[in-house]
Amino acid sequence: MLASEAAIERLARDMIDRHGAEAALRAAERINERIDNADWSGRDLWAAVVHAIHELQPAVPLPRGAQHVRGANR
Repeated sequence: MLASEAAIERLARDMIDRHGAEAALRAAERINERIDNADWSGRDLWAAVVHAIHELQPAVPLPRGAQHVRGANR
């Protein structure tokens, strides 16, 4: 069972507080850990957290000189 929207938002806000602009990246790492352990409900939870982070956090511009990778945000 997936966590409530409120719980997902709390996790997202906690990740933003702890990791700032890297919050979505850190949450995505947790998705990968869950996949490696065949924890599908955990994967779904962290995917929802990543989505919530993107909703809560303004877009972060790329650092000077960095290049956008086409399709990386899909």
